[in-house]
Amino acid sequence: MLSEITYSNPFSEKGQWFKGNLHTHSTYSDGLLTPKQLAYLYRNNGYSFLAITDHNKVADVRKLSTEDFLVLPGIEVDTGKGVLGSKYHIVGVDIEKEIKAESAQEAIDKIVELDGVAIVAHPYWSSLTLNDLLKLEKYLGIEVFNTTCEVDVLRGYSVVHWDMLLTAGRRVYGFAVDDAHWSFRQYKPVDACKAWIMVKAEELSREAIIKSIKKGLFYSSTGPVIKNLEIKNGKVVVECSPVKVIAFVVDHARGYVYFSQKNDLTRAEYRIRGNEIYIRIECKDSEGNTAWTNPIFIK
Repeated sequence: MLSEITYSNPFSEKGQWFKGNLHTHSTYSDGLLTPKQLAYLYRNNGYSFLAITDHNKVADVRKLSTEDFLVLPGIEVDTGKGVLGSKYHIVGVDIEKEIKAESAQEAIDKIVELDGVAIVAHPYWSSLTLNDLLKLEKYLGIEVFNTTCEVDVLRGYSVVHWDMLLTAGRRVYGFAVDDAHWSFRQYKPVDACKAWIMVKAEELSREAIIKSIKKGLFYSSTGPVIKNLEIKNGKVVVECSPVKVIAFVVDHARGYVYFSQKNDLTRAEYRIRGNEIYIRIECKDSEGNTAWTNPIFIK
């Protein structure tokens, strides 16, 4: 018997969907485009909001928002070290002042004190271990996909880190981001406008978007659209754009995966056993692009 199901379901909330990227670098640090150029680029590629998160600096974005495009201030704090010797990178969204921190936890604490959103950036790229992540508190989530880390060195996916944290009982969200720098070299794809979160919010305002993100009212994607998710009659039912794989990922190597046989998949369901710790859903299309829901927690 199920004692409790906890899921902030964006598909049952009132509001509109807004597409955004929460990790971007400008000429304030090591990016090649100015904040104004980045806003133009993302707005013209169908995004509704963008966070500029330069390394240890806060870019001035106060005059960049318009009626149909929101630019959020932010920062990426590089500090501390994991057990393998690499620095932590902590993204702070909705942050207007620079943060100095001697450790990752101090950076997270300061972001939270400023009422911002703290996200652990690219754990795989940073060579962070599960223990590195478990000893941190109060972050909202981790980057499960990072475009720049993927196209640079094929270390963009941190889904294993996410599943380990969730299995350990941590209730953290997953974010797909670009971490765009607009850097180029031979054979390297563009690192911008490739990943996003879809946020359900009452309006396109700083307050509404941040409120919804903090509540988990979003899903992440590099392509597929998740159209609906329902929990009813002991089942999780998902509907999406045409894909080749729909996976219900569950703790301890349980769950269920649907592979398309002839026609693409647009719907799948999973019967809840009641002894799961969490259930999350991945939808993957023929080109390998993926959408991730946030976890459904079962207690």
